[in-house]
Amino acid sequence: MRALNQPVSWWGWHWEPPVPMSITELIKAGNLDARLAAMLWIAMERGASLIVAADPPSSGKTTTLTALLSFTPPETAVYFTRGMGETFALPPRSDSYPTYILINEMSDHIPVYTWDENARRAFELLSTGYSLATTMHDETVEGVVRQLREDLSVPAAQIANVTFIMPLYLGRLSSPSAAARTSFMRRIQEVAMLDLDGEDLSVNRVVTWDGKSDSFDVLPKSEHREAFATWAGISVDELNAELEKREAFLSTLVSTGVTAIPEVNAAIESFYDEAIRPRPQV
Repeated sequence: MRALNQPVSWWGWHWEPPVPMSITELIKAGNLDARLAAMLWIAMERGASLIVAADPPSSGKTTTLTALLSFTPPETAVYFTRGMGETFALPPRSDSYPTYILINEMSDHIPVYTWDENARRAFELLSTGYSLATTMHDETVEGVVRQLREDLSVPAAQIANVTFIMPLYLGRLSSPSAAARTSFMRRIQEVAMLDLDGEDLSVNRVVTWDGKSDSFDVLPKSEHREAFATWAGISVDELNAELEKREAFLSTLVSTGVTAIPEVNAAIESFYDEAIRPRPQV
């Protein structure tokens, strides 16, 4: 991807910025599985807009969002917002590649985050064909939608342009060791697609996570696959084939230890050597 400007406090205000993780590191850690990553890969290369949500700080929102950007085509243009005083000096969008508006967080917690008029402006730009990727503090899809509608007064028709809302789960995972220590686990709890239903929004949960089995159910029903394939502009058969191919590719990267971000990005580029890149949906 091509940065149109320099990020300002992309990771928020920390004494020490978190260490970024690659998508394969997140798969290895269990935050998502290779099947879910394959689905998100198909979406990101077509300019999917998404909101990654979680309530507590340091839950992995920005880490997840940043890792998913590796799935965008190299020609993708990204514009980092800067919070208060943002001017949205964006170039005209192109039909040839996605142009992402990257917002570190939609909240009023600190000046480098985006809220009020600037947040509404981002959704206006989304409705004209730009892509949007951001994070928010909330635990549920409904909570994110409620903030956008009630706190920010974003019209439902503009919210419906968001492809995915992805709440994260942050909890404790008991260790099998003799010391029985516990550690934090982070998981994508669900992935919801939005659609406009009259003047309201419908929520289609196309991915869910089962905490008991610690497993992901990705596009489990035919209506889920049809909805996603329709959005992606491909047939269900093509979708199934792409999911299988990309899931196998990502699983191989994990099993062979390809985890460093530059190596992962280079491997994703190599995936296209013998394939034709689909036309982005922007």
